Amino acid sequence: MLDTTTPRARSLSPHDAVVPEGHGLRGDGPLGRVVLDGGVQAWATGDYAVAREILTRRGDFLKNPANWRAYNAGEISEGWGLLKFITLSGMLNADGTDHDRLRGLVGKAFTPRRIEDLRPRVEEIVGTLIDDLESQAAPEARAVAEARVETGPVDLRQAFAFPLPMTLICDLFGLDASRSRQLADDFAVLHDGRRAQEVQAAEAGLGSVIGELIAVKSAAPGDDLTSALIAAHSEGEARLSEKELVETLLLFLFAGHETTANLIANAVLNLAGHPEQLAAARESGDWTAVVNETLRRDSPVRTVMFYYAARDVTLAGTEIAAGDPVVIHVAATGRDPRQFGPDADEFDVLREAADKHLGFSHGVHYCIGAPLARMMATTALRVLFDRFDVELTGAPEPVPSYSSNAPQTLPVRLTRRAGSRKR
Repeated sequence: MLDTTTPRARSLSPHDAVVPEGHGLRGDGPLGRVVLDGGVQAWATGDYAVAREILTRRGDFLKNPANWRAYNAGEISEGWGLLKFITLSGMLNADGTDHDRLRGLVGKAFTPRRIEDLRPRVEEIVGTLIDDLESQAAPEARAVAEARVETGPVDLRQAFAFPLPMTLICDLFGLDASRSRQLADDFAVLHDGRRAQEVQAAEAGLGSVIGELIAVKSAAPGDDLTSALIAAHSEGEARLSEKELVETLLLFLFAGHETTANLIANAVLNLAGHPEQLAAARESGDWTAVVNETLRRDSPVRTVMFYYAARDVTLAGTEIAAGDPVVIHVAATGRDPRQFGPDADEFDVLREAADKHLGFSHGVHYCIGAPLARMMATTALRVLFDRFDVELTGAPEPVPSYSSNAPQTLPVRLTRRAGSRKR
C-alpha cells in the first residue's frame, strides 16, 4: 500500500478542473502520489518526459491488471465505478504477444487504404450534419448580411461532434445507429465515479447492446468489423476468446466515438475562442495542424489508467514497487513547458512541435484508430468553418470523467458565411 498521509499525496477527482489539476500535478514534481475516488491509491505524472518513458519501457510498465498488487490482494472494491473498464481483457489492457495478437486482428480494419476508402462516407455524414445545422435556423432569422443566415442556439457537441464518429463507428461494426445514445450514456457512467447501483445498470445496458450485436452478426455475417471478429473467435485455434470478443467490441465502440467527439468539440471551442487562430487556419487550410494543436493543448483524453510496475523500478528518481499503478495525466503532459515551451498554455495553430503530443498515446499502445480520428476531425472542421462563423453562447461545462477531457455541451450560434452554399 502507498502511504497517502504525506503532504504530497494529491486527490484526483473527475469533478476537478482539468487544467489547474494538471498544473498542480506537475508542480508536485515529475511523479507524485495520488488518491482517486473510492480511496484507490496510485502514482501519477503530468510530466511529458516521464509519461513518454512509461509508454516506452515495455518490460518495466505493463497494462494487464493481473500486475496490480492491490487488486490481486482484494483491496479494490468491486463497486468502484472505473474497475470494469480498467480490467477489460481486450487490446487496451493486454501486453506482449496477447496485445500483438489482438492488435493484428483489428488492425486490418485500420490500414491506410481502408481508412482512405472511408473518406467519401465521412464527407457524406459531415455534409448531412452541416445541412441539418443550417436547417435549425430560428424562424425569425433573416439574412443578417448578404447570403448570411443565422441559426438559433445549438449544442454543437450533440448535433455535430458526437453523431459524426458514432455514425461511422456504427457503420464499421454493423451496429444499429439507434443504439448509439444508450452506448454513450452507459460508457459515461463507467468513467465518472458514480454509485455501484448505476454502474451495474450501465454494465447491463452495455451487455445488452453487445450481446444483441453479436447475435445478429453471428446469424447473418456482413462486411463489418464485428463479423470479422466473430470469425476470428470461431476459428479452430480460438484466436479470440469469447470474453476478448465482447470486451474488444466494448473498447472500440467506446474509444471509437468518444475520443473523436471530444477532439472535434475541443477544436471548435479553441477556434471559436481564438479568432486570430481561426483566421490563420482558414488562410493556410492546414486543419491537420489545428487537430495536432488541439490534441496537445486540450487532449480529448484526460488520464490513462493504469500502467503497472512489472518489477521494482526507479523512475524520475522515485522508487516504484512492483505492482504499483501509475496514472498518466495526458492532458497535463500537453501543457508541459519543458517540452512545449513557456507558452504551452497558449493555443497556436502554427506551433511546430504540436505533433509530439501524447493525445493518441505512444509506443506499442499508440491508438490504432488515430488516422481515422484525424481524418474525421480535419474533415469536420474544414466543412464546419467553411460554412459557418461560430459564436459561443455560453460557458461549456466539462464532462465529469477520469478518461474524457471535453465539454458536456457546446452551445453556439452559427452564421452562414458570405459566399458559402449548401451542397
